[in-house]
Amino acid sequence: MTPNRLRRFIAACLGAALVAACSQGAANKPTPATGSQVLRVAAASLPSSLGNPFRGNSRPGSLLWLAIYDGLTAINDDDQLGPGLATEWTLIEPTVWRFKLREGVRYSNDRPFDAEVAAEVFAFLRSDQGKRTLIGSEARGIVEARAVGPLELEIRTERPDPVLPRRLAAIMMIEPKALAEVGMDAYAQKPVGTGAFVMTGWDQRTRRLTLARNPKSWRSSTIDGVVFYELPSAAGRTQALLSGDVDLSLVDLEETERLERNGFHVLYRPSMQVKAYSFRNVGGDPSSPLRDVRVRQALNYAVDKEAIASLLPQNAKPSGQPAAKGVFGYDPTIAPYPYDPAKARRLLAQAGYPNGFNLTMEVLTDAAPGDDMMSQAVAEYWRAVGVDTRLKVMTMPDFLVKYQTNSWSGEALALSWNSFQYYDVTRAMEDFSCMRPTPFFCNAEITDKLKTAREIMDDDERLKAYQALGRLYREAAPSLFLIEHQDLFAYTPRVGHVKIRHRVPVYEEMTLR
Repeated sequence: MTPNRLRRFIAACLGAALVAACSQGAANKPTPATGSQVLRVAAASLPSSLGNPFRGNSRPGSLLWLAIYDGLTAINDDDQLGPGLATEWTLIEPTVWRFKLREGVRYSNDRPFDAEVAAEVFAFLRSDQGKRTLIGSEARGIVEARAVGPLELEIRTERPDPVLPRRLAAIMMIEPKALAEVGMDAYAQKPVGTGAFVMTGWDQRTRRLTLARNPKSWRSSTIDGVVFYELPSAAGRTQALLSGDVDLSLVDLEETERLERNGFHVLYRPSMQVKAYSFRNVGGDPSSPLRDVRVRQALNYAVDKEAIASLLPQNAKPSGQPAAKGVFGYDPTIAPYPYDPAKARRLLAQAGYPNGFNLTMEVLTDAAPGDDMMSQAVAEYWRAVGVDTRLKVMTMPDFLVKYQTNSWSGEALALSWNSFQYYDVTRAMEDFSCMRPTPFFCNAEITDKLKTAREIMDDDERLKAYQALGRLYREAAPSLFLIEHQDLFAYTPRVGHVKIRHRVPVYEEMTLR
């Protein structure tokens, strides 16, 4: 399929959907917030867990949680690891880290944050309730956290973990006493954090969530508050920007030209993800064709990644490995699978599927720029080599449940190689391994090598080991490696000092005119 034909195909597939999306956007038009120093943000969805930051580790939750909470560490403006509620850390022994905590930090309910409180947060994550959360599962390597001084926290891990400080950027320091008093459901409605803002309201009917400046935060804010409006369609969010009802939004690529033409600013930021459509070889149908590596490789050869990248924002690049550029573990020598539909058909025939097969793939819509277009395009490329692909749309809450339990209804799924929380490929590789509590893809050889590589404390040696693993993953083809993904944010000229940190706008540093 040529790029021009691909564009025509996408336009035909999405035309009717965009008309419906525009209607939906008009129906969900926001009510303008009062107060000139209140930032109005449109989001495709708001976290189903509201102020519970342990149910996820990505957007949409992070759009809210990073305003309310802090981690012990944080990703800074240069996409490097920096201080959060901890100002420095030291490796004491291969499995023991010591963190010096920031002085004078208080929660929004005025409780001081110290080492004892931080230890309580990790104790919750090790409890039965905590272990059932996504963050609790990802923190399962932490076996103990204890205060060794008022502002000194010691964390012991089950094994040497060179990326522990990066993992901690994704663990929000909730207020454990407040949680114990009311339980998680009530706490999620009125969360208590140390961040720049406090959640002050949630209107289920209008899907509107409000934050106000936290006067007790160590992070001062230049604005009075933030209001989030849930607008599921990209067209609806663009219309809200154009009509002046919101100030800032994640937008889709089809909308950028119109927004820029109307005087809006558009920011392109790397997401630290490799967009992928992933394959199950654990769970599901034991006779699934995707259990054969030749089939998985065939599906990679069947897609013209260059043609898809040409329709995406600036600097979109095809990928053939687990890590995006800028992520620790990236290997510039690993090339994407070339577009070779003839080879795809030969591999399918060798695997016993000369006439192809039927495939169901679960996808999200409007979760990131170009999602809908890419899903439609990939399905069309696969159909062209005989794999009759049916797309099944799932919601974000459905996705999170299926992600944790490997209860997908299809054999393929829209699941990317996500390294953005750590800016290190460890988490993404662990996701695509036998080490997950409920793995969807398992290759014993790769998992054994990963177990060894992830404990290498020397960064140079670990990088070499990860790059070797990247080549093994490419050959094993646990997913269709597609492109290095980007985020697109648009905002009105009313907003100044816009900065994106850790894939989230830094609300407290913005100015409003």
